[in-house]
Amino acid sequence: MKKIQLLLLVSSFSLFAFACSNSVIKNNSGTDLSGKENIETVVTHGNYKEFVEENKLFDDADLVVIAKTDSKFADREHVVKYAAPDADADLPKAIEDFYTKTPIKVLKVLKSPASAAITENKEMNIIEPVSMIEEDVKSKKISIENYNEISEGIKYVLYLKQNTYGDYSVINMNNGRFSLESEVLNINSLDHGHENDLEKHNELKQSVEERFKSEIEQVKEM
Repeated sequence: MKKIQLLLLVSSFSLFAFACSNSVIKNNSGTDLSGKENIETVVTHGNYKEFVEENKLFDDADLVVIAKTDSKFADREHVVKYAAPDADADLPKAIEDFYTKTPIKVLKVLKSPASAAITENKEMNIIEPVSMIEEDVKSKKISIENYNEISEGIKYVLYLKQNTYGDYSVINMNNGRFSLESEVLNINSLDHGHENDLEKHNELKQSVEERFKSEIEQVKEM
């Protein structure tokens, strides 16, 4: 995953982006780890390879599957990595990377690398560009480019790429995970650069459903 350098003020739990990462922070509402509403979501811009056509997205992916998770977001492994502190500077802790390890069950393999034995019913972890930080009884969600984590019990078409550590990560942000059910994405479209996100997602989703029509129908009958 591309490292996004962020500055976390631990005492006040405020999140800011370094200018060098050209990140923009905004706040949305969601659900916290206890299921309560109105948790603050901090969203930052990140550098990633964007695809607006399904065929190019498919070609770039190492693994494409229909899968689901039975794990609630709160129960997944949330990883936040901090940069080593500068002994000569009195600065707050800095986040240099964050993600969530999401356990999935593969229902249908749509594309698989020859070097990996990915089969139906295989259980594996994937990386999603979102995480959760807790302080006392409070929690905040951190997301790159409005990414929405996959939901428990819902079937998705997932476009994945293997990283240098051998883990498979969702690519193309929200446009690399497509629910087989109706879905309302939590997107702050008022932010510059995200005005047409929902339209792009729905257009890509239509292409995904057309390419994998028979496979999707098979999975829906399971």
